Amino acid sequence: MTVILMIIAAAVAALIALFQYGYLDTSKNIKKKPWFALLRFLTVFCILLLFVAPRFESKSYESLLPQLVIMVDDSKSIDYLESTETLQNDLQLLLENENLNSKFEIQTFQFSDQIKPIDSLGFNKTDTDLSKAIMEPQELFKNRNKAIVVLTDGNQTTGNSYNYSKLDDKTSLYPLIYGDTTQYSDLQITNINVNRYSYLNNEFPVEVFISYQGSESVNRSFRVTQGKNTLYKESFSFDDNKKSAIASFNITSTAVGTQSMIATIETLSEEKNTKNNYRSFAVEVIDQQTNVLILSDQLHPDIGALKKAIESNQQRKVTIKNTSDAYDLNEYNLVVMYGVSSAFAKAYSQKAQLNKNTWIITGADPDLNYLNANHSAFEIDNDNEFDEAQPLLNESYSTFNLEELNFEDYPPVSVPFGELTFNNNANVLFYKKIGNIKTTQPIWFTYENADSKHAVTLASGLWRWRAQSFLNNKDFKNFDDLVSSQVQYLASNKKRNRLEVDYETFYYQNQSILINAQYLDKNYEFEDNGILNLNIRNKETKTVITRPFVLNGNSYVVDLSGLEHGDYTFLVKVENDQLSRSGSFSILEYDIEKQQVNASDAGMKKLVGKSTVLYQGQTDNLIEKLNNDPLLQTVERATIQQSSLIDWKYLLGIILVLLGLEWFLRKYNGLV
Repeated sequence: MTVILMIIAAAVAALIALFQYGYLDTSKNIKKKPWFALLRFLTVFCILLLFVAPRFESKSYESLLPQLVIMVDDSKSIDYLESTETLQNDLQLLLENENLNSKFEIQTFQFSDQIKPIDSLGFNKTDTDLSKAIMEPQELFKNRNKAIVVLTDGNQTTGNSYNYSKLDDKTSLYPLIYGDTTQYSDLQITNINVNRYSYLNNEFPVEVFISYQGSESVNRSFRVTQGKNTLYKESFSFDDNKKSAIASFNITSTAVGTQSMIATIETLSEEKNTKNNYRSFAVEVIDQQTNVLILSDQLHPDIGALKKAIESNQQRKVTIKNTSDAYDLNEYNLVVMYGVSSAFAKAYSQKAQLNKNTWIITGADPDLNYLNANHSAFEIDNDNEFDEAQPLLNESYSTFNLEELNFEDYPPVSVPFGELTFNNNANVLFYKKIGNIKTTQPIWFTYENADSKHAVTLASGLWRWRAQSFLNNKDFKNFDDLVSSQVQYLASNKKRNRLEVDYETFYYQNQSILINAQYLDKNYEFEDNGILNLNIRNKETKTVITRPFVLNGNSYVVDLSGLEHGDYTFLVKVENDQLSRSGSFSILEYDIEKQQVNASDAGMKKLVGKSTVLYQGQTDNLIEKLNNDPLLQTVERATIQQSSLIDWKYLLGIILVLLGLEWFLRKYNGLV
């Protein structure tokens, strides 16, 4: 097509040149100037070429070396299996091998539960995800021929099972296994199921899973202890046919606070790893349950959704009553009034007498005049019309932490149309979003009045949000955590402080240990310029550590992951402000990497075949396999580049030269 257009352009340029210099008009008797016609033809043809914009292709070739991606296991189990030095020596041999460096483009990474370019190996990571080590290099270098060499002990503690990983047609996998793969007899506690909370003098269930590796018949004692007291004891038999057992029992909560216990299975005489024969666990015992009353004069699916969300926390119990039923608000920590009408007169009277915290949800068809008459903190215009509005989160909301919650694209709820005005300080949680229009009118807000706390939700249809939470995440946690945070704030009559610290009373050693703090200025608005420090003291060793808080959205956070197990006290201080908060927590011992008895090659054999799996010290065999792999050959890649005359800077110069030359010759011959 381009060639045809260029021929047409040449024909048009020729016609223009011949016409302008009289070759097509035989009636004129002028002396023909063929050089002028030629110059005009070339000028017009070059200009028309700019419109045609022909493209020219140029092809270049480059040699692509296959990639050698070396993935190094940086977890603690390598150290426990006493293979750190051997692994580092083998890694150095691979990196310094001249044949590999000349044949491959070498990339090195270290992995645990995350993957990052290799920096310094500490063999101190608490988790191993072999699936990531196999799959992510394939995704990262998916268009290249490559070999993935995994230096590991073959033990995986987190993530998807690597046994079922898929290798694409551009990838060869070579595992190099470190540690002793000999199967030793071993007893271990693999898992403990227990509730995090229990109530004083109540029984809580415990389920302990025990596994056996071996062939001889053995009988061993299992017990649960707290300090010097034995809380439960049982004997279990194992043999070649019975490889596991489950201990199920109940323990009575006898004291308030964090109750730490240790489950232990008696060791075998020849057992090599005894660290997996015991495991700590804990229960936080509380002395009372939060009782919540949902009071309504209507039936609505929102009420069921709220009950489910509130009771997702086992510390809370919900009672639903109609406004016409007999009730005493003094029996409840919090009253949720769903709906607004004169039917709530008795409830408002009791609330005023008891100075109760409340959560008002307008529901369907609310009486806004009655709402205004009973709340002096705000007033809403009564237009008897409703908007369908989505929630728009106020990023500056500071009453409770919403950092991990997400409410984008939640379905709309029915909200009163009238404009709302505040008569005192209020903290808006959600604004209205109508279609694509973001407003400053609230859907959900909280405020404090003297010694009481209140929340108001101007909406009907909250059940849609709980359903959307399940559609998005396959659970209700997002919505339930929101409701739980609101109930936690309202159910406490504790005076609001400018510095609040959010933490758990105990953590397991293998989980993230995060402590959050909220710092408010003297107007009780979030202060994002604060400097907060955390002083931690180990009760046993008396060691004191200071860690700074980091600003994270509308809260401050400090990560204490990596602390040794033990009991700790802490003090949070704000620099340049006379504010501090103290507390205590426990870290229970549990290192999943210590649970491994030996290295494991079974999964790798299943994935790549027995002949492909290599072991520590077999780097020469690995290098030979890499050199002989037919997939790992240098390939020639052709690169085609297209360029247009519009991008050719010399063409403009040629046009200018042709025009200048024609003008000069015409001037010289007296034609200008």
